[in-house]
Amino acid sequence: MRTVVIFVGPAGAGKSTLLAAYARWLREFEGVKVFKVNLDPAADFIPYEPDFDVRSVVSTRNVAVKYKLGPNGALVKSIELITGELRSIVSEFCSVDADFILVDTPGQMEVFVFRDIAPKLIKLLKEYDNWLAATFVIDASLVKNPEDYAFVAIMSTALQARLGIDVVPVMNKTDLAGRTDLVGDVVSDAEQVIKELYGRGVYGEMMAEVLKVIWSYAKAAKVPKVSAVTLEGIDELHRIIHEVTCSCGDLT
Repeated sequence: MRTVVIFVGPAGAGKSTLLAAYARWLREFEGVKVFKVNLDPAADFIPYEPDFDVRSVVSTRNVAVKYKLGPNGALVKSIELITGELRSIVSEFCSVDADFILVDTPGQMEVFVFRDIAPKLIKLLKEYDNWLAATFVIDASLVKNPEDYAFVAIMSTALQARLGIDVVPVMNKTDLAGRTDLVGDVVSDAEQVIKELYGRGVYGEMMAEVLKVIWSYAKAAKVPKVSAVTLEGIDELHRIIHEVTCSCGDLT
């Protein structure tokens, strides 16, 4: 069966660069057919050649001129226009012959996740493919303390609830990061993170209590440490995506 992977994350996390690296790794080391989709209508530069580019349908630059909008307003309007055309867009790139479809999302994560486009996209993709997963890409250099790690865990679980599919949190840019010792198995890290959170003030204790609830609902999964530049950890990312998407995978 075909696998669809959606790349989600905040601006600057390296979503597009990681997608490009993963696509290259899949072709070179797995020998599979990869189809790359850009769903960011505001992208000025993409570090890969998209096989489907939403900018051919809706371009934020053109929307800004047509509707006389600023950058943020033009992006929101672009997402609304794309949502209205989403069924035809998805049918176009889901009709291709490929083993993997990799979907790049807008740089401003909130515009994609917290609007109708995200759940509608998942619903439409499920009409074509059952093997769906998302990666929540985070810049590893931003995870400097237990509170940061707790926030990543909370956001990853929130995304899983919002999208209705398994979400694999990924620490990108490890070649530039400092502390990455907290990044490992989500379940086995729980005790270490919670222990460090206690004694760090009211905020730390609050995050520790929230994590206790999160761990009871989150699916057990590794958090791969990757570098889109050096390809470090891409094989581990691929293994986890395979496990969470294929019916034989069981990470509980």
